[in-house]
Amino acid sequence: MLKRAAVWAGGLAGAAALTLGLGAGTASAAPIPVYQVPATGLAVSGLVVPGPWFVNIHAETTNMPGQVAFSAPTTPYYCSASSAGALVRIDYINLSRGNAGSVMVKPCYNFLDPTPFVANANTGSGQIAFTTNIVPSKYSPRAGQPAIPGGGTLNVG
Repeated sequence: MLKRAAVWAGGLAGAAALTLGLGAGTASAAPIPVYQVPATGLAVSGLVVPGPWFVNIHAETTNMPGQVAFSAPTTPYYCSASSAGALVRIDYINLSRGNAGSVMVKPCYNFLDPTPFVANANTGSGQIAFTTNIVPSKYSPRAGQPAIPGGGTLNVG
């Protein structure tokens, strides 16, 4: 009787784990801590009031080992200012393995440029150093300019 109760309790625990999603499943994106000095550009609002625009990079894991999803989302205020047409270039190098590359993202999701809002980079695992640059798009050649580059580091597990 005790053995049958233990088997029954184990079955309930297994069913609860599957119901709660504690069993095997698909991996989801997890944020990666990014230590950085943001790129700084110029944003001019509709009131012709200039101000600084600080571009921070966000990084997340993907389902592929050694791959990072980069983005540079900004607030609606900057997406309605002159900086809306700017793009952000992220140049990276893996300090452990030597992998290097570059990705381009758009900080405003609704901007018409075909550049992706999130770009995947095959950085490889290890310590990654990167620089960020605010660059104008072909649709808005002065967006975010003048600009000062930023940079930082992150660790890909």
